[in-house]
Amino acid sequence: MYLHFLGGAREVGRSAVLVEGSKNLLLDCGVKLGENEEYPLLDRSIIKRINRVVVSHAHLDHSGYLPALYAFGYNGKITTTKPTRDLIQLLLADYLRLKQDFSPYSQEDVIKCLKHTDILEYDRGTEIVLREAGHILGSALTEVEMDGKKIIYTGDINTRPSRLIEAARTDLSGDVLIMESTYGGKSDKHIPAKEAGRMLIDSITQTFNEGGKVLIPTFAIGRGQEILFTLESYLRSGGLEKTPIFLDGMINKALRIYRHNAIYLKDEIKRRILTSEDDPFKSKYYLVPRTKNKEEVFETERAIILTTSGMLNGGPVLGYLEKMAGDRKNKIVLVGYQVEGTRGRKLLEGEKSVQIDDHEIEVKMKVDLAPFTAHSDHSELVKFVRSTDGLKKVILVHGEGRKPFELAEELELVSEKRRHQFEVIVPELGEEIRI
Repeated sequence: MYLHFLGGAREVGRSAVLVEGSKNLLLDCGVKLGENEEYPLLDRSIIKRINRVVVSHAHLDHSGYLPALYAFGYNGKITTTKPTRDLIQLLLADYLRLKQDFSPYSQEDVIKCLKHTDILEYDRGTEIVLREAGHILGSALTEVEMDGKKIIYTGDINTRPSRLIEAARTDLSGDVLIMESTYGGKSDKHIPAKEAGRMLIDSITQTFNEGGKVLIPTFAIGRGQEILFTLESYLRSGGLEKTPIFLDGMINKALRIYRHNAIYLKDEIKRRILTSEDDPFKSKYYLVPRTKNKEEVFETERAIILTTSGMLNGGPVLGYLEKMAGDRKNKIVLVGYQVEGTRGRKLLEGEKSVQIDDHEIEVKMKVDLAPFTAHSDHSELVKFVRSTDGLKKVILVHGEGRKPFELAEELELVSEKRRHQFEVIVPELGEEIRI
């Protein structure tokens, strides 16, 4: 058996791993978003050999290239959870709309992709089993049994529970573990979610006291719901002054998908939905701007605007930024990792202007960070490996710079203390590994 790393090796984005044995399985098929978009190293000869695709979760860096498989002749099935299927439909439609004539595939390819998607519930199946991954709604760890070997592929994992979903499963065993390393650096240590929430509320309160409004750019799926439920919790308890939360971009559509898939959420959320007057998805504080120029947002004395995209690389947030950036009383709060080269990263690094289309916007508004995350940090990833039995190889993907290598160094020390040691590998892009 071989593992062929077609994307996501020593980088974050375009995740794609081909498992080649008696059957050929592709684990994820994403795009690498940015100024110069990049795709997995797939050609027609490889695509012809694929028997099935398994998708860990809906984020575009893991799912965004799926329809291209059908554009290049793939006619097989995709396996994933029901929430992931529903969320992929939303994200792919939006991606296609934004890319317009520059998309690597067509609307027909998206339709074909969705028609060929099979649903697999958690903890079912034989050769392929999906386990809870704790990253976003529907995210899954994948277990593959083939040719007498068992492979575990984490996708993106979070071993801490969030407000909406339970933590990743950690009682696993296998021969080979393919694990993410987004926050694998030795200095990567996440603060508790409650602390991040408190930082966000304090930042908002300070802005309201100064007479300003707050703009929160966020990912439509996962982070958007986590932030929204944090705000709703503080508003309900009186920890945040009563104020409207304006939802723009895909966040409201994603919220409906979350509610429709409530069976996959935490018991507390399900209980509140059944108690209709306490439904967290239908809070009286949530508003959707009705007018194209967002007049009602700017006519209110104070407001929180929750909109996409999270790194300011497109979406409605840019329109809000143009209108709000010139007022020192306003604030933009970034709530997640900002990739190098994005507008969000530039603002965090202190730049006082951003380019939007063909004009420069001076940024006088305050810039703040509330570090929410849906990934495990360095010590949590190490603990995950320690809790996984039977390992012979640990292969680190989905990490930039020194992060996968620093995690590998720590895991080699873990291996030395085991009776049955394992090999730690950080593959290069395009590398094939025999297992």
